[in-house]
Amino acid sequence: MAVITRRYGKALKLSLFFLVVCVVFLFTSEYMEDSVSEYRDYLRNSLAKAKGTDLKESSQDTGNGDHSMEPTAEDNGKILAQKASETSQKLKNFYEEVFRFIEAYSPQGATAKKYRKACRLKGDIGFRPENYAEWSALTEESLSNCLEVSREEASMLKQSHASYVDAVSTLVLPKDSYKGKGIVTVGGGRFSIMALLIIKTLRKLNTQLPVEVFIPPNDEGETDFCENVLPKLNAKCIHLSDTLPKSTLDSFEFNGYQFKSLSLISSSFEDVLFLDADNFPVKSLNHIFDQEPYKSTGFVLWPDYWRRTTQPIYYDIADIPITKKRTRNCFDDLTPTQVYTRNINDLSDIPFHDLAGTIPDVSTESGQLMINKSTHLPTILLALYYNVNGPKWFYPMFSQKAAGEGDKETFLAAATFYGLHFYQVKTVVGAEGYHQPNNEGFRGVAMLQHDFSQDYQLYQKAAKAILTKYGSSGRISYDKKYSLDAFYKTYFDGDLVDRADVMFAHSNAPKFEPYGLWKGNELVYDGKHVRSFTALKKINNYDIELENFREMDTEICKNRIKFKYLIESLKDEKEWKSMCAYVSERLLFLESTHQEAIGSGTSQ
Repeated sequence: MAVITRRYGKALKLSLFFLVVCVVFLFTSEYMEDSVSEYRDYLRNSLAKAKGTDLKESSQDTGNGDHSMEPTAEDNGKILAQKASETSQKLKNFYEEVFRFIEAYSPQGATAKKYRKACRLKGDIGFRPENYAEWSALTEESLSNCLEVSREEASMLKQSHASYVDAVSTLVLPKDSYKGKGIVTVGGGRFSIMALLIIKTLRKLNTQLPVEVFIPPNDEGETDFCENVLPKLNAKCIHLSDTLPKSTLDSFEFNGYQFKSLSLISSSFEDVLFLDADNFPVKSLNHIFDQEPYKSTGFVLWPDYWRRTTQPIYYDIADIPITKKRTRNCFDDLTPTQVYTRNINDLSDIPFHDLAGTIPDVSTESGQLMINKSTHLPTILLALYYNVNGPKWFYPMFSQKAAGEGDKETFLAAATFYGLHFYQVKTVVGAEGYHQPNNEGFRGVAMLQHDFSQDYQLYQKAAKAILTKYGSSGRISYDKKYSLDAFYKTYFDGDLVDRADVMFAHSNAPKFEPYGLWKGNELVYDGKHVRSFTALKKINNYDIELENFREMDTEICKNRIKFKYLIESLKDEKEWKSMCAYVSERLLFLESTHQEAIGSGTSQ
C-alpha cells in the first residue's frame, strides 16, 4: 500500500483539487446562471414530454453513449415556439384581468362638459412674455371654477379610481412578457400609409430599430401591407387580439386617442418609442434608449405650446396631496422660488401647477413618448384606465378647453400619481410652415420637437450655473428683474447656447397621405404648387416633402400596394390615375426646388 500511496499520492491530490473545482463550478452555475440552467431544464423537460419519455427514467444514464435525448435544432425551434405561446397566453390572462378591473371600476355616466360662467379660461394660455398677464387665470380658484363636477360625481370618481388602483396593484406581469427595444406607431385606414412613410424615413436616416404597427380592431385586413411590405423593412403589424382574448374585445369599443395606450400594451418591446403616424424623425434614433435621461428614468416626454389647465378636482379624485408650497415657475424648476415669488407665504395668485405635488408645467404633446414598460408598468396601466374612460371623464378634466384634448396628459398624470421618475424636455416646441399666397397669413404644418438627450445636457449645465449663482449667496431674495423668458434664453435658446437639434417633425396638417392631399388639392394655389416645409436647415436638410412624395409615387402609384383605405376610397381607375397625377406633378415640383429649399430661410 505504501508503494501505491507514493506512486499515486500526487495524482490523488490533483484529483481532489479538480473535484473541489468541479463542485464550486456546479454551485456557481446553479446560483449565478439560474436563467441558463432553467432554460436547459425547460428544454429537457419539454423534449421528454414531446417524446413521451419519463424524465426520471431518461436520467438513468447507462453509460452507453446514447444521446437520443439531446435536442435537435428542430426540437429547439418547437420548444421555443411553445414557450412563446405560453408567455403570450399568460400575457393575455394578465390583461384580461386588467380589463376586468377596468370594467368593474370604471366610473358611471359621463361629464356634461358644462363650464361655470365664472370660468376665466377663454382659450390656450402660453408661457411667453405676451402671455404673462393671462396667468392669473391659472390659479387654483380660477381653474376650479371651470368644468363642473358635482360632489356626487367627484365622490363616485374617487371611489372608482381608488378601487381600480388597489385591484391592479395585486397583479404581477408575467416574466418575459416584453423584450427588446423598438418603435411603435398606429396604423389602420389612412394611417397605414403614413406609418409606411415613417418607416421609410427611419431607414433612410439609418435607424435600424425594429418597428411595430398597431392595427386597430376595426381596421384589420391590411394583408398586403402587413404580410408583404413590412417584413422587408424589419417591421410588422400587431393587433389587439394578440393581447386581449376575444371575450374582452367584445366587451369594449375603442376609438381614436385610446389606441396609443392599447398599442403600448400590445407591442412586444420592453423599451418603446411611440410615434404618432404623422410624426417623422429627422435624425438617426439608433442609440436613444442608451442615452440619459431615459436610462435613469425610463420615461421621456415632450412639451406642448401651452400651460397646464387641469381641473384641481382631479387631485382630490386621485387622492394626490398638494402642498401649499411653490416649487417652480412653469418649466423653471431650477431657480430658487424666492427669486420670482414676491410673497412665499401668499400663493393665492400663483398658477396652481407651480405647486408641489401637481403635474408639472407645461402641458404634454404626446405625438412622441419613450417608456420602459417594466419600470413604468403602473404608469401604463393607470394611463390605460384614464384613456378608456377619457372621452367621458378624464380628457376634459385634464385639459379644460385647451387645444388637443385627448390622451396627451394621461401618461404624465399616471406617472405623477405613482411618484415615478420622468423627464419632460425643456426646449420649447418649434413651428414649421409657410406663408400662404394672397396675404392669407402663416400656415403651420408641423411641430418641431427636440433631441431629449441634448436638452438634458443643457438642463444639467443650467442646474450647475444656477447653483453657482445662488448657492453661496446666503439669503436669497426676490429679484424683480427675473423673467421666465430670460431664464429660457440664457440656458436653452440663447446666442451662446448650442441648441438641441430637432429630432421630430410632427406633420399634422396637412397629413402626408395621397388621397386627402389630392381631394383637397392641398398646397396648390392658383394652379401652382408651394412648399409647406420652408426651414429645412432646422431639420438637418432632410427634404421631408420630397422624400415622402417619392415614396408615394413608388409604392402607391407604381407598385400599387393594396392599402385598404385607398381601395375603399377610390371609386375607379380614373380616380387612381387622377390622384397619381397629382402625386407625380408635385414630385416634379419638389425635385425642381430641392436645392433652393435646403439653403432657404427660417420658420416661425
